[in-house]
Amino acid sequence: MAQLLQQQQQIQLTAQPVQPMVSYYERFRRLNPPMFDGGSDPLTAETWIREMEKMYQALEFPEEVKVRLAIPMLRGNAEFWWSSMEIAYEVNRMTWREFKGLFYTRYFPDSVKQTKQNEFLSLTQSEHMTVLDYANKFNELGRFCPQFMEDERSKANQFEQGLRYGIRSRTSSHLFTSYRDILDRALKVEAELRRYDRERADLKRPRPAGRQSGKPRNFRSTLIQKKQFRVCACCGKSHSGPCLRRVGACFSCGQTGHLARDCLNKRRNELRPLVPRDQRPRNNPRVFALTHQDANASDRVVTDYH
Repeated sequence: MAQLLQQQQQIQLTAQPVQPMVSYYERFRRLNPPMFDGGSDPLTAETWIREMEKMYQALEFPEEVKVRLAIPMLRGNAEFWWSSMEIAYEVNRMTWREFKGLFYTRYFPDSVKQTKQNEFLSLTQSEHMTVLDYANKFNELGRFCPQFMEDERSKANQFEQGLRYGIRSRTSSHLFTSYRDILDRALKVEAELRRYDRERADLKRPRPAGRQSGKPRNFRSTLIQKKQFRVCACCGKSHSGPCLRRVGACFSCGQTGHLARDCLNKRRNELRPLVPRDQRPRNNPRVFALTHQDANASDRVVTDYH
């Protein structure tokens, strides 16, 4: 009787892990875990481990089931790699930490990790990179330098040092103790700089005719600018339009067939300022009478008299 009870207890002990493992696997599959096929991109391997750990944490899985749940997610070259690991190691008792060590040695070596750490430490915001673009790259590479990302003040200082000068010069007067504060300040400064650039561009943009500001125009300077023409190679003078000497035209009226000295259309009054009719001096009309005796007595020449 005692021997029978002992056999039943042994059967129960061996059967207990089977049922919970099936339950773990069913819950795990509902989250649609990612597969890993052993690609050539090291970041893909690192991303796969992070995704798996997020699911383990959400489902509160114990350490002893993590490796057993990860093995069915391996495909292609990764599955072949794991087959070789099963021969060399005791995988039934392997912890998740030991699995990650072997996995990273194969797909995410220390040399790649060091390269990503150097990229993070030298990361700066380029002229064509927005603050949000820089923040996304900062967080993407920051996971390889946890010593900076886990401390808020260190994270904020590292982020500020990478901002481009136009933004950093406007944030350096503040002491930021959290990453959230420096990010918020940098976004505000970026918005102010963009607004300033738009306003400056509007001032430089040529305005359409008829919409100039109320400032008086300098007609003299405008006239001088209009008269500034290139020196003509034919006549040696500065002028607009075709050269009159080249076409043999009159310098006075611009017509061909005669010279300026023989021009009948020359406007003699063109150089004389025009005086309005109502501003001309008014002289009272006078009538002069000249007799024959006066004409004979005068030594002046008279061409006509009545």
